[in-house]
Amino acid sequence: MKTNPTKMTVLGSFNQVLAFIVLFFLIMYFAKAFLVPIAISGLMAMLLLPVCRKLEGWNMGRGIAAVISVLVTLLVIVGVLYVLVNELVGLGAEMESIGKKFNAMFAHGHSLVSEHFDVSISKQKEYLQEQVATWSSSAGKLLGGVLFSVVTILGNLLIITVYTILMLIYRRRIKSFVLQIVDKYAGHNEVGHTQEIVDKITRVSSRYVAGIFLVVLILSIIYFIGLTIIGIENALFFSIIAALINVIPYIGSVAGGGIVVLYTLITRDTLSIPIIVAVFFTVTQQLDSYVLTPKITGGQVQLGPLFTIMVLLLGGMVWGTAGMVLFIPLLGIFKVIFDQVETLKPYGYLIGD
Repeated sequence: MKTNPTKMTVLGSFNQVLAFIVLFFLIMYFAKAFLVPIAISGLMAMLLLPVCRKLEGWNMGRGIAAVISVLVTLLVIVGVLYVLVNELVGLGAEMESIGKKFNAMFAHGHSLVSEHFDVSISKQKEYLQEQVATWSSSAGKLLGGVLFSVVTILGNLLIITVYTILMLIYRRRIKSFVLQIVDKYAGHNEVGHTQEIVDKITRVSSRYVAGIFLVVLILSIIYFIGLTIIGIENALFFSIIAALINVIPYIGSVAGGGIVVLYTLITRDTLSIPIIVAVFFTVTQQLDSYVLTPKITGGQVQLGPLFTIMVLLLGGMVWGTAGMVLFIPLLGIFKVIFDQVETLKPYGYLIGD
């Protein structure tokens, strides 16, 4: 029995592609502690590149311009965190009233369970006490894990700061390295085309990341004004949190609004306020979906919803929450590359909007 050489060649190519994809994502998963700070630093460097160039245009050294750009950004981030912590402290003052609401809800829940499932209230309380005792026994481990997470976040913040500064300082060296590689392996004729691709990637990514921050700022202001008018306590805290969560496409808007609706359900005695909050977030989300995001970020990275959702889920599987945020602009960067390379244009068309 003869074997078709063409089929064997196609099968061999398919196996190579499949092996490459599996190996690529295995490396992405197991090296996420190393790769995530680099990815964040790269996007931050692209975001701060126009600012850095502006400072250099004022006869400021590249190193000094990079340090100032990054430190000012850090100050803004620290300022936002300070506001959130202050608001969180204010929210903690309401814990007593929230606790009473929870007790009333639990009492009502006990009555419903006892009435419909024939489980006595004493047995329900006994079960809950056992669960609380189990949780308390692991509280020490939980506290240790929280402290470790805080230390890890601070360490990653320091690493990202250093990476971003160095990327801004050595950006021309990195670009020159890419062009030299292309010149060596693809020929001198491709250098100009590659330079155009690199410039466009930098420009599109910079505008996209800047657009995300601008949308977060605008939504924070809209949420704050709306929640203040409705009469929600700690409106600034919930506005910033909801706007930041909104960065995650499709899911973030629902999660951000859901937090505020849940809070009003617990703290208010009437259903009218939660309903008003839900309507407010629904209307604002329509404004974001059809006006803000398309006008501010949609023109920079035009991705179709199918592949946006797919890469969102994939990012969550590979890098967790960071992947859900980072994989969208990374896919946009790949689309820019696909659109500029003739043989890859069908892939750019496939994932585009």
